[in-house]
Amino acid sequence: MKRKADRRVYQLQAEICKVLANPIRLEILNLIGDREVAYGELLSRLGISKPNLSQHLALLRQSGVLVDRREGVHSYYRLTFPEIEEACRAVQNIFAKRLRETGRQAKMLLRQVG
Repeated sequence: MKRKADRRVYQLQAEICKVLANPIRLEILNLIGDREVAYGELLSRLGISKPNLSQHLALLRQSGVLVDRREGVHSYYRLTFPEIEEACRAVQNIFAKRLRETGRQAKMLLRQVG
């Protein structure tokens, strides 16, 4: 029984990871950060079409990553949980470490060849 519950948790985690596995959506999360951001600001800063932005925002809302607030004709978006920003930052840090390590390996290889 516990194994089935664990698998369901992993399934839900994988669904969120799948939604986040897109460069535009990661950029949206980065732009939002720890504040509330208007749809128009996202649109101008991303430089993508309205339908494209709306589709990305809908996926992020459906997955529970973003929430929106409407004020008249304007929509504002924020992260549902601040931990989402922390998780994205952790992945960026891992990527930076990986690049540094790859760079060191490339320098060592060049020294051996040269």
